[in-house]
Amino acid sequence: LRLIFTCCHPALSEEARLALTLRTVVGLPTTEIARAFLVSEQTMAQRLVRAKKKIRDAGIPYRVPERNEMPERLEAVLLAIYLVFNEGYKAGDGEALVRLDLCEEAIRLARLVVELLPEAPGARALLALMLLHHARRLARTDSGGDLVALDEQDRERWDRAMIDEALPLVEASLRERWPETLQFH
Repeated sequence: LRLIFTCCHPALSEEARLALTLRTVVGLPTTEIARAFLVSEQTMAQRLVRAKKKIRDAGIPYRVPERNEMPERLEAVLLAIYLVFNEGYKAGDGEALVRLDLCEEAIRLARLVVELLPEAPGARALLALMLLHHARRLARTDSGGDLVALDEQDRERWDRAMIDEALPLVEASLRERWPETLQFH
C-alpha cells in the first residue's frame, strides 16, 4: 500500500499513476494493463516509458507520502485497487476465470486503506463492493468453469461472512459526505 501511495504522485496524470502502479507495484504485464485501459499494448508501453521519464526529469521523489499528503492521492489509490480486483474478478489471461490472488490482495489493500484513513470517502464503499462481489466467487462458475448468471447461482455457496462484513460498510458509505471533486470514471 505504501508503494501504491508512492506511485500515485499528483504530478503525474491519473492514467500514468494507475498504469505505473499496476506495472511497478502489482506486477501486471503491460498487456493486461493495456486491456484495462482499452488501448494497445504498444500504446500502454509508451505511456509507461513517458511516466518514468517524467518522474526522472521532474525529480519526483520516490518516497512514501506523509499522512497529510495521502488524501490528494486517495482517488488514484482506490482506483488502482479496484483495477487490481477487476483484473482478478474477470481474469483476462490464463485458464481461470477468476484470479483469487488478485481479488484477495485488492480486498486486503482496501481494508488497509479503511484502517489507515477511516475518514476517507469511498474507501468503505470500495471495500464493500469488492466483498459483495467476492462473496459470490464459489457460485459464479459451474463445474466446467463457465459463468453462472446471478439469478441461477446457488446462494448457499455465497460467503456469508463476507456479506456480513460488507453490509455495515455499505450503510456507512451511504451516510458519508462525498466531496464533489471525488469522481470515479
